[in-house]
Amino acid sequence: MILTQMQYIYNSKCFKLRGNRMNKISDFSFQISTISVDADSTTLNMEAEVGKYGRVYVSITLLSSSSDRNTGTYLGDARTITEEGEMIAASLQGLWKREGTLLHAKGLDNASNGDQNYAESTLDLIKKTWTGAVYDAWS
Repeated sequence: MILTQMQYIYNSKCFKLRGNRMNKISDFSFQISTISVDADSTTLNMEAEVGKYGRVYVSITLLSSSSDRNTGTYLGDARTITEEGEMIAASLQGLWKREGTLLHAKGLDNASNGDQNYAESTLDLIKKTWTGAVYDAWS
């Protein structure tokens, strides 16, 4: 299962050890446009300008893995349109933990142009923003 493999990567601190050496692609600051809540998940739709990717549209679904809903996983999809008109699709997956009104996330993105990225971010549940940075996972 993908999430089990991702948890192994995080637990082995593979990215933590390499984190200072990964090439940053861009910082980002998404504005969340809609939030949909149901009994088992929360879906966020957002958009932002993200460096070489241009305008990025993201939809992610947060799934809780604890009864107190303070930790979990996420799955999502992104579509981008660059200044040159290139359309890129990406699958997103990761882990999150909540601390008060903030949700911290670490994830992996796999894009249709061959890019594979690592992202660290924070969702502000009050301001409805998702800010962070994206890195080339193999740099």
